[in-house]
Amino acid sequence: MFAGAAALLLLLVGAGAALAAFRYLPALDEARALRTDLEAMVSRAKAAGLGLDRNALNGLKRDDQSARGHYTHLDDLLTGDPLVALARALPPTHDVVVGADHVAQAGGALLDAADAGLSLADRYVTIKEQAAAAGTQGQGSALAQLTALMATGQADVDRAVSAVDRAQAALDAAPAKLPAPIAGIRDLMVQRIADYGPVLHAYAELQSTLPGILGWDSPKRYLVLTQDPAELRPTGGFIGSFGTITFDKGRITERHFQDVFLLDLPWTYPFVKAPQPLSQYLLGPKQPWQLADANWSPDFPTSAQQAVALYRNEGGAGPIDGVLGLTTYTIDELLSVTGPVTVPDYGVTIASGETTLKVLQNTRVATKPDTNRKAFLSDFADRLFTALLALPPARWTDLAAHGDRFSAQHLLLTWFADPGAEQLMARLGFDGAIRQDPGDFMYPVDANVSPVSKLNAVTDRSLDVAVKLDQYGNAHDTLTAHWDNRIMTATGKAYRELPTLGGLTTLGMYFRLYVPARSRLEAVSAGTQIPITSPADMGDEFGRTVIANYFQVPPGSATLVYRWVSPYPADVGDDGIATYRLTIQKEPGLRPGPLHLQITLPPGATFVDASPGLSLSGSVATVDTTFDRDLVAVVRYRPAAGTP
Repeated sequence: MFAGAAALLLLLVGAGAALAAFRYLPALDEARALRTDLEAMVSRAKAAGLGLDRNALNGLKRDDQSARGHYTHLDDLLTGDPLVALARALPPTHDVVVGADHVAQAGGALLDAADAGLSLADRYVTIKEQAAAAGTQGQGSALAQLTALMATGQADVDRAVSAVDRAQAALDAAPAKLPAPIAGIRDLMVQRIADYGPVLHAYAELQSTLPGILGWDSPKRYLVLTQDPAELRPTGGFIGSFGTITFDKGRITERHFQDVFLLDLPWTYPFVKAPQPLSQYLLGPKQPWQLADANWSPDFPTSAQQAVALYRNEGGAGPIDGVLGLTTYTIDELLSVTGPVTVPDYGVTIASGETTLKVLQNTRVATKPDTNRKAFLSDFADRLFTALLALPPARWTDLAAHGDRFSAQHLLLTWFADPGAEQLMARLGFDGAIRQDPGDFMYPVDANVSPVSKLNAVTDRSLDVAVKLDQYGNAHDTLTAHWDNRIMTATGKAYRELPTLGGLTTLGMYFRLYVPARSRLEAVSAGTQIPITSPADMGDEFGRTVIANYFQVPPGSATLVYRWVSPYPADVGDDGIATYRLTIQKEPGLRPGPLHLQITLPPGATFVDASPGLSLSGSVATVDTTFDRDLVAVVRYRPAAGTP
């Protein structure tokens, strides 16, 4: 009798599960339809981009209504159907229904995010329509409209961020193993959040600060340092020209660029003494420190504030709310979006990759007597700004997509007097400060000094870094820097023909290496015209030890080798695993070159794991890469038994 009752119970359970699963099929249909609607919204929004208009917005709203209808049917079925409730309670189908519950919750949260986005989009379209009605749909309007949107859309963005976070939490709570249809819907949502969640969070972070930077509350005026990487200096290059630019509610109301020597000369302003190495190896004792050479510090916030001080000392007028540093490589990146820009008065067209040479060719001497030899830069900048502001809205998305390269490759550096703006730019990687990462650290910095030249444009640098860890956690580091000066090759021909080069073929170099504080220097060697066996300068800056040497790089090659010990960058955790982290910072304006890194473990130690890109073999980790951005390498290893 007991066996019969058990069999009957099993039969009822099985029948109930089967019936619940059968009843559950409509839920899958609704979920698939919901997914289709969400995908349609994503596609329509991507197609519209910043060109979104009222018709496209209405289409998005129709997609949203359809998706909301499917979600409501799905939610009603999952929460109100008794057979689904039975399936939720029975072990054979529990995970399926609970997983569907979480996926449905995520879908509802994403719809809430979509609603917030539609509210933001409605505000954006309204701003565009008002601008058109007022006749201000002209130059710079796209930036002004985005500024207005960010300044007025905080509540909608906060709602969207909260909804996406709720969706992620619901998906995280879903059981790992789900039937294929439900798993597919879940995985698609996970992928979409991974794709767009970071963009949304980044926008939310920018929204609170960027409108202020662009003059929403009051006009903001910035000093722009246009740096020439052909004559490399620590923050990107020689400041051959500079400008001022003013933003008022996102509109550019002033932009002016000029030859730096029109401000620097004559030396009738108060004398400012330059740092000793700059005076010794470039300016001489009688020349004052001036704007052209303000960027001697590799720490951009320091150089930027020095630039402001020297600008004011030399009579520069007007308020300065921040400093922007860019190079001709920055312009190359912009030209890759705008396409070539023509300067009609000079008969010159510049395409991406041509900026450095063509700017030099057109600014070495004045085209007419008693004219500004850098007048070309002002005309070119005017044409480039016009091309940028005339980009169709969809291309602004392309420009935004280049943002990673502008920060990662240090193509744009910023300093703002407003602490909130400065902190935001630091988090986004635009501050150009000397990094303060824990662990081992290297920052090799080139500076073009006497004899001054444009030879960095045809000089390549490669780095070979060897790290040997000892049993105590010290790092025995060796940096071999190798320069190849190609001025006498076919590549250097155009630079040899520059009117002001004067036959100069030797690159004067002041090289600095920043390493962890309290590092112990063991050896210096270089084999240029005069052998080097010790540092010319050594001290402490920005919480780092700095080692420096002056030497010359003649046509051909030159090599400089530093050996030192970094104290205890490898730490052993409570689990007995040691972690070694090395950060190598890349100098702005430096032409990307090869970097070889080799990390050798202490005797008897074995690898646990390493950061992506490192190849492990025995006790050695290596990487060969192009040094176009900061490199962070991490290895974790198990020390040999008995290690102190």
